[in-house]
Amino acid sequence: MIRILLVHADIIPHYRIPIYGYLSKYLENYGFGFTVISEGVQEDAPYPIEFSFVPMHLSALRIVRFIHRQKIDAIIGFLGLKHRYLFPTYFITKVILDRKIIYWGHGRDLLHPKSKIKNLAYAAELAMCNAIIIYAEHLKKYVPKYFHKKVFIANNTLRLTYNGFPSGVTRESILRKYGINTKKNIICIGRMQKRKRLDHLAEALFLMNRPDVGLILVGPEDEGSLDKIKGPNIFKLGPIYGDEQFDLLSSADVYCLPGSVGLSIVDAFYCGLPFVTEEGDESAEIMYLKNGVNGFIVPKNNIPMLSQKLLVLLDDENLRRQFSDAAKREIQENGSMDKFCSGFRDALFYVTDQVSRK
Repeated sequence: MIRILLVHADIIPHYRIPIYGYLSKYLENYGFGFTVISEGVQEDAPYPIEFSFVPMHLSALRIVRFIHRQKIDAIIGFLGLKHRYLFPTYFITKVILDRKIIYWGHGRDLLHPKSKIKNLAYAAELAMCNAIIIYAEHLKKYVPKYFHKKVFIANNTLRLTYNGFPSGVTRESILRKYGINTKKNIICIGRMQKRKRLDHLAEALFLMNRPDVGLILVGPEDEGSLDKIKGPNIFKLGPIYGDEQFDLLSSADVYCLPGSVGLSIVDAFYCGLPFVTEEGDESAEIMYLKNGVNGFIVPKNNIPMLSQKLLVLLDDENLRRQFSDAAKREIQENGSMDKFCSGFRDALFYVTDQVSRK
């Protein structure tokens, strides 16, 4: 069996735990033994760890010592430029230990894509790697063309196992549970951060002037981004996780996140919610959104159009159902865990073929 090590910088967030569990079992079918090292896992994570995991304080010395002692054949680096041990680890791993290295990430800092210094650092990192795994096909534009032959795509996604409402539970009962009394509801789940432009969503709701439409905001707030967002039809529920979160998603009608689209679109589409956002922010997960098919993309800062598109979906039941069906298909076809894992498999085949020829 070929031994693979994933170096995950910092703490593993709870949603990554089932992903790594699935990836481990998937790769095992192709002859790869998969181990993860990191600083630890997020506290109170609701998922069991179903993969080989070794928590440790990460440093170049500790990582390369682990690689040597465990006879690791290839490493996958899920690291950031901020981690000072990145380049020393890569240098020792490749030059001294003669092991293969795979990069996994965006290929660029999407928040600062024009930073010359950062881009040079990314180019140096990608040059050191034997293969590159990126989150989405459209992100290849950030990878120098002379590296494209070693680029593989693993569509960024989530491992979701929600099976719908429990027996006897209805959409209406879920909404009542949280004191939501509006007939039609827009929902947004995640960290309530200013960069997500939630104030645009509140303004869009105000422009509707519809007492039957509510806005459900779910997630922790640590920047004061919701301080000025108030109203009789705005429901700020705080953080909710697990199946309860998906019960709420399945009880809403439309998902809206004006700012940068992230993995929340996977949750939304999995539950059949059309997705509405503003253009202008680069992300990997925007690949899932097909404008006019499973959601809408409106011009940045055009709040009247944001409001209008939301109302179209809220009021046209047939259109909303079409968008809902298209959203589910998109995640089933392009956001499946098997499609995600196949990107890792192909990258590992590419680098370990070189190992097997030695």
